[in-house]
Amino acid sequence: MAKAKQLSSARAARKPLWQRKTEDALVESHPEELLRRVHAAEVAIFERLQELAHNSGADDHQAERKGIAEAVQVLRRLKQEKLGFPDWRKK
Repeated sequence: MAKAKQLSSARAARKPLWQRKTEDALVESHPEELLRRVHAAEVAIFERLQELAHNSGADDHQAERKGIAEAVQVLRRLKQEKLGFPDWRKK
């Protein structure tokens, strides 16, 4: 059983921080903690985008950039549906 837990921890450690933070937000049900986790995910996404902008060419990390874009949408929906944020896209 301990080996399975170590393997699970090793897999999680390979995920980018922004992805782990987004997953943490997805499983949170308490509104105050959810808001904190959403903010933590947004910070991790911002910091990773800054790293990508400074350290890579335009074609590098396309899959990660797509994953980040999807995570941003997930976080936006969480804020709207679970925290009552307005939908800024509505007119």
